[in-house]
Amino acid sequence: MRFVDEATILVRSGNGGKGCASLHREANVPKGGPDGGDGGRGGDVIFRGTNRLMTLYDFRLHRHYFAKNGQGGMGRDRYGKAAPPLYVDLPVGTLIYEITENEDGTTDERLIADLVEDGTEVVICKGGDGGRGNLHFKSSVNRTPRYAEPGWPGEEKRLRLELKILADVGLLGLPNAGKSTFISQVSAARPKIAAYPFTTLHPNLGVVENDAFERMVIADIPGLIEGASAGLGLGITFLRHVERTRFLVHILAAEDLNRDDPTDGYDMLNQELREYSPELADRTQIRVINKIDTLSPDELADLSDKVAASGQRIFLISALTGEGVEVLLDEMWRTLRALETATPPTADAGSGEDVRPA
Repeated sequence: MRFVDEATILVRSGNGGKGCASLHREANVPKGGPDGGDGGRGGDVIFRGTNRLMTLYDFRLHRHYFAKNGQGGMGRDRYGKAAPPLYVDLPVGTLIYEITENEDGTTDERLIADLVEDGTEVVICKGGDGGRGNLHFKSSVNRTPRYAEPGWPGEEKRLRLELKILADVGLLGLPNAGKSTFISQVSAARPKIAAYPFTTLHPNLGVVENDAFERMVIADIPGLIEGASAGLGLGITFLRHVERTRFLVHILAAEDLNRDDPTDGYDMLNQELREYSPELADRTQIRVINKIDTLSPDELADLSDKVAASGQRIFLISALTGEGVEVLLDEMWRTLRALETATPPTADAGSGEDVRPA
């Protein structure tokens, strides 16, 4: 399925049914009073978060979501039926912005909902109330009112949907660093893998479960390049998905190393993170060097010595052969447990407050 993380749609709740203006007519009752019933309420539009959806692609194709109108009232004190609510399922992690137009032709956006949990429901547009039938307007001076209220109109809103993936771990690295191979090694996810850059064109999610039945969600973020924070490549599109991860695993391929100083390869992407969001750059990060299977024994020994001399904790792995992967996974589990009681990360980027549930 194609990944799409933005869509603009129009939603409208149902109008209330009109009230009925009716006078009771029955044999031997020549002057029956008003008996018009009320109209039914229009249907609400309710957005619901679900883990079953992973993209907003369908909302690029289907842009209008209109709830049904309430039924009109009827004679003999019969009330019209209320219309059922219209439920619209969205991927968990979707932010919902209301778009309003100004008199000068410009538009403003306001964050009105954030679907951060499976099953979360938000009433986006309330249905209009039904009109009252004429039985409500009977009085001592008007015993046979012939007036009933029309139904009240529903609400209409133009919305922009933006999906930001919710995950515990974000895999960060240059194109072809081996992130897709790693996620396929530790989870049931099967992303497209090939020996050329930009194989991954959309985020992939993998779920890792341990013997204690704990679950860790890993997001394979597409490879970033220098200038990503300024929008080069698909930088901004990809960086927004890193915002909601609890911590990052920064993977550098052995082939991209500076052999004199293997730690400086992390600086470029960290600078991109800092320019995009200083808070994101300060997030907990585990550093990894992948593809050690491509090194000779002497090269691997030299790399190990230089990593040890740097004083930094860097994990050496081969996602292809599995070497070092279990040790890295153990560290990821320790990091996740340590962060579980901490305040979840927030994502600003001009979009209001985003909260990752514990």
